[in-house]
Amino acid sequence: MKKELLFTAALLFVAFSTFGQATALDPSVAQTQLRIADTNYSQTGDTFGEAGSGAHVNTVQAEVINGTISFDVVSSGADFEASIIFHVRKLYGNSGSVDLTIDGTTDAFPLAKDAGAANLDGFETFNNLEFSQNIMVTSTPKTITLDVNILKDEATEAKFRYYWVRFTNPTLGVDDFETQETSVKAYPNPAKNSFQIDSNKSIERVELYNITGQLLKTYSEEAHYDISDLATGVYIANIKTELGSKTLRIVKE
Repeated sequence: MKKELLFTAALLFVAFSTFGQATALDPSVAQTQLRIADTNYSQTGDTFGEAGSGAHVNTVQAEVINGTISFDVVSSGADFEASIIFHVRKLYGNSGSVDLTIDGTTDAFPLAKDAGAANLDGFETFNNLEFSQNIMVTSTPKTITLDVNILKDEATEAKFRYYWVRFTNPTLGVDDFETQETSVKAYPNPAKNSFQIDSNKSIERVELYNITGQLLKTYSEEAHYDISDLATGVYIANIKTELGSKTLRIVKE
């Protein structure tokens, strides 16, 4: 069993290759974890550079980070469906947002500062940015675009790192792979007056934002999260757990 787990873990890092300007993903592999540094990414705005022996691409600016990274993916075989999660980090004292755009759909992920952190200039625990819908990976290159806007806020400078992106094929089983991935679900969603959160990790707090990135509510771990006073619309819940953050869309009816 242990050998099978090690073999599966190894597949996460080798189940892709680069053809031309697009990174090819193997449709026969359940999960592919791809370092941003290993893609043929293009960029505009503030310059990102590889660091940590290719573990991440990062940028440092005195006041504000405004930059865009784009890369293409294709399937090396048959078309397949995939969910997408990005792994990023910023300083505890920084605030801002990341916009993830695929196939004309943009998900906005607000990243709030943690003013209570002991070291505002330290890198926070990883933030997991999960795209709200699955995508189809085909032989035609699909462009993934990440727009980052980070303010130094209460830190001495603005710092941001992109680490990796994980593609998961929901039609293939991944039960044999041991992971500490945080699982978070909100229900009911859409919700009328309140929603609940089901998580496999302890919830430290929940921050609710509107789609422009304005913080509206901050909750501790609760049985029901009250949104009865909010207008009908779409909101972003940033759920902080012991292993990092998860972002979900909440629809208020």
